[in-house]
Amino acid sequence: MKEQSSIRHRFSFKRNNVKTFLFFLTFTSMLWLFIQFSKNYTREVEVPIRYVNIPNGKILNTTSDLSLKIILNGNGFRLMSNNWKKNALTFDVEDAVTASGRGYSFFIDKQALLLKNNLDFKGRVLSVQKDTIRLKLDENLEKKIPVTINGNVTFTAGYGSAEGVIPSPDSVIVSGAKRIVDTIASIQTEEFLIEGVHKNYSTKVALDRSDFPLGVTVSPLEITASIDVSKFTEGSQEIPVTLINVPDNHEVKVFPKEVKVVYRVGLDTYNTIAPSDFKIIADYQKVAEGSSFLILEIKEYPVTVHDVRLGEKQVQFVILK
Repeated sequence: MKEQSSIRHRFSFKRNNVKTFLFFLTFTSMLWLFIQFSKNYTREVEVPIRYVNIPNGKILNTTSDLSLKIILNGNGFRLMSNNWKKNALTFDVEDAVTASGRGYSFFIDKQALLLKNNLDFKGRVLSVQKDTIRLKLDENLEKKIPVTINGNVTFTAGYGSAEGVIPSPDSVIVSGAKRIVDTIASIQTEEFLIEGVHKNYSTKVALDRSDFPLGVTVSPLEITASIDVSKFTEGSQEIPVTLINVPDNHEVKVFPKEVKVVYRVGLDTYNTIAPSDFKIIADYQKVAEGSSFLILEIKEYPVTVHDVRLGEKQVQFVILK
């Protein structure tokens, strides 16, 4: 029993020593940190700039000063306690020292109360990156532009879509500097691939803004791509060949006068397709020297048919005079 009591006593003594050691270690560490943070330090910070009371119809030009580097001096507590990314320097356009149609200027110096009040900093401002902040403005413009589909869809055999991929909405609003927005005519979706479609299908697709300049906004940022699917079959029509660009002093005949056009079409629109919906041309100006054949081109066909192809790619011709 005495031996067990002695062992317990030794363990208790060791635990007390460990607790005492940890207490003094924590205390001295905190004391050291307090001493270090009480010292003065010099630090460079980059503070964002915010502008208020911008005139209606104007927006910020991206070449404006959007941040300012400042060298500060103060104790560690003051320097570490501030969130410099949140403490923006605010400039009121109405207080600009110089102003023109597109530009404004603001003078600052390291002693200015503007800096300390905005930063909520009790230390010293040693220097600022520049003594003049410049704001440039652009005329703002909003306009509607069409959405174009940048995707590929494959269907299960026997199925197709008369209208293809339909975007909804089919147009979006872009806004930004007029000189930039005026150059934007349309916006594409991000590239996508949909395979094996055999029933109606829809999915969200993001718009591709990778080529849009900084400062241009788009709303909405995505559209719904929908595909109305129906059963498809193959159809064909005999279409007359239209000869073009024949010189006035020539009379040219082509053989055959009609060629077959083959296409895929939905069963629900199969009976609505007529030969007059197609136009096949042979351009006499494109005939190769010494050749007696004209290449055929499909110039017109209904939007409801797909995979349109010619049964013959060329026709023979003769010059009568």
